[in-house]
Amino acid sequence: MLTIKVLTQDFEDWGEDVDDFYVCFQVDIGCEDILGSGDMFSFEVVSPKRLARIIQDSDIEIGRGYLIMNDFNIKHIESTVNQIISKCQNADYDVAMKELSKYFRWEMDT
Repeated sequence: MLTIKVLTQDFEDWGEDVDDFYVCFQVDIGCEDILGSGDMFSFEVVSPKRLARIIQDSDIEIGRGYLIMNDFNIKHIESTVNQIISKCQNADYDVAMKELSKYFRWEMDT
């Protein structure tokens, strides 16, 4: 069974308004019965207001690795990551990791 080993907030940029944020996370996901073993994924939590600014600067943004939310709530983020992990469970570990990489950026992506 896959589980979150460690969820780390890497970088945060809080704009001038409460609804303007960009927060980067690293999440180590692995089998709950194997101590210390896991794969690292990254994602960003971004507000719609910040996303609009990102798109304004680049004209286009690919959504993989983004969780978009109006109000920053770490409990909701953890819950969402756990839901994604549950959805990606597979008896074959490599298949599960590839499924997770559809939602998050995987350290093993080439």
